[in-house]
Amino acid sequence: MEATVVIPALNEEKFIGDCLRSLRAQTVPAYIIVLDNGSTDKTVEIAREYADEVLVLPGLSLRDMKQLGVEKAKTPIVVTTDADTVVPPDWLEKILRHFSDPEVVAVGGPVMPLEPNTVSSLYTKSLSTIAQAGLLYDANMAFRRDVMLGSGGYAHFKRGWDWDLSSKLSRYGRVVYDPDAYVITDVPFNRQLEFAALAANAGLLGIGAATRSPGALGFGSGFYLGALGASIDKVPDNLHHSQVAVAGLTLLSVFRGSISPDTYRFLAGLLTGVLGHHFVTEDIYDP
Repeated sequence: MEATVVIPALNEEKFIGDCLRSLRAQTVPAYIIVLDNGSTDKTVEIAREYADEVLVLPGLSLRDMKQLGVEKAKTPIVVTTDADTVVPPDWLEKILRHFSDPEVVAVGGPVMPLEPNTVSSLYTKSLSTIAQAGLLYDANMAFRRDVMLGSGGYAHFKRGWDWDLSSKLSRYGRVVYDPDAYVITDVPFNRQLEFAALAANAGLLGIGAATRSPGALGFGSGFYLGALGASIDKVPDNLHHSQVAVAGLTLLSVFRGSISPDTYRFLAGLLTGVLGHHFVTEDIYDP
């Protein structure tokens, strides 16, 4: 079955050569489209050595680049991965075999860290666990092109649009997780930091609930509120959230005497959590 691999890229000269060479070494050939977001390094030059098609598209979001890649594809199956990801020689073969079943609309597999450490290993393990539940990660995802486009495509989120797409595709047929169809990907330090912060705040929520601490509950809730808000494209960006949080903390200090101590501690924790989320993740989200 014919397939197109769609790869977005921005200043990926360190990794994209290995990524594309691993795709060219597949036991099953595929058409490769690289969508470059205006790289200032040698990404485009390297991509043109290996890819069938390279589109230079400065200013597009990651979501829009992948959506365009799917629309440009001419094959019935589209596979997505990242420029900092390498794949085993039989990766495509293992993925594509599932589409012989007409009920299957999407396939994904595990994600493994390129440079394993405690945080990166836990991060990729969590992604793989979520994928087993049917919410596939776009560094290791394949789907029927017509079904994907018919479902409305990628949602206009800054984060999580691959999970949203998995959910939409599941309405049209089976979403399959193949534990043998793994990829190996780089996990940037800022992504590890975000994951560690989310895990720490999950623990803080638990501690807050167990000890009935309004401040701990507020901070944990605020961090997740910041994450939720920043993940939706129509909501203003993190900097705006941080400005609102600072203004809220200022007003809270002015009216501290008018509210109960527990309410004050909860609201102070909530706003500080939103502010903390900004400082941890300000350079991660797409414009």
